[in-house]
Amino acid sequence: MRDEAVEMRGSIVSQNVLGGMRRGVVPLLAYAILTAAMDVYAGNRFEELSPASIAAVSFTLTMVFFLAVEWHRGGGSLGELRTHRRDLIAINITTAVTWLTTFYALAYLEPAIVNVVGLALGPVITVFAGSWLRRGSTVLATEVVVSIAICALLGALVWGSFTGRSGLGDMATSDAVAGLVFTVACAVGSAVNIIYMKRLSDAGCAPGQVLATRFFLMSGIAWVLVAFEDGADLQAAFLPGLIVAIIGVGLPIYVLQIGIKHTEPITTSLLVALSPLFAFVMQLADGRLRFSIFTLAGVLLVVALVVVGAVVRSRHTAAAPPEPVAVAANES
Repeated sequence: MRDEAVEMRGSIVSQNVLGGMRRGVVPLLAYAILTAAMDVYAGNRFEELSPASIAAVSFTLTMVFFLAVEWHRGGGSLGELRTHRRDLIAINITTAVTWLTTFYALAYLEPAIVNVVGLALGPVITVFAGSWLRRGSTVLATEVVVSIAICALLGALVWGSFTGRSGLGDMATSDAVAGLVFTVACAVGSAVNIIYMKRLSDAGCAPGQVLATRFFLMSGIAWVLVAFEDGADLQAAFLPGLIVAIIGVGLPIYVLQIGIKHTEPITTSLLVALSPLFAFVMQLADGRLRFSIFTLAGVLLVVALVVVGAVVRSRHTAAAPPEPVAVAANES
């Protein structure tokens, strides 16, 4: 009876782990689609409006919305974050770095390229930073190989941008360099941001609490940049900023936080790296971009590697032995 009880409880634990994994995959895929849509839309809007003006509007609206939601729930719950102020400061910094560099990168490079470099480079950074920033996390050997292969493909896609093989065709070297610098900075910020989001989630902080407090620095910097711009048209930026706030900031970050709660950081980085495939398809509707077989091939190879990494992690999770369960002494 005792062995049967242990086996039954072990089976329940395994089912719960797999159920949690599935609950994390769906929100992460939704995040990948929404992020792709935002990149394509914002990249188009940046032809007429400055990244700073759209960022100021979108992130201020997002911040006010989530603060209002938390206030409606009682407001006092935000005080729980005081014990995690270092992580909260870190997530404000990484949020500002990630989003500002994303917006400026989209002003220079093809959305699919920005998307694939900014997101798919995350697993490589997570491999090196994950165990340091979040003790107890594990990275599989296959995930290391996948991450390195992704990095090599990203290098090829960047080379394609410099040589006119991307969807934007020939472009100035200075624009390509600026876009690359912003995109790499975005990748670093995104990977570290995911780790700190996971840390706060592990500490018991609700997604709403984190979302209500993570945009202060981002909003402040964006408004400072707007103040230094000549002729910033905030009225024209309001509607695009509102759209970006919904499809690019508020909703995707909320589902990302839910997905992170049920997955490891490396799995999160691999799944959201599917976004470039969605971005490539969506950008075909943008008349300023041409069809690039070079970009498509690179994106498809990255997606294939992402699938390999996700499947390996899923099988590892399913095969992991259940945690020992104490059995009461009076069971017979």
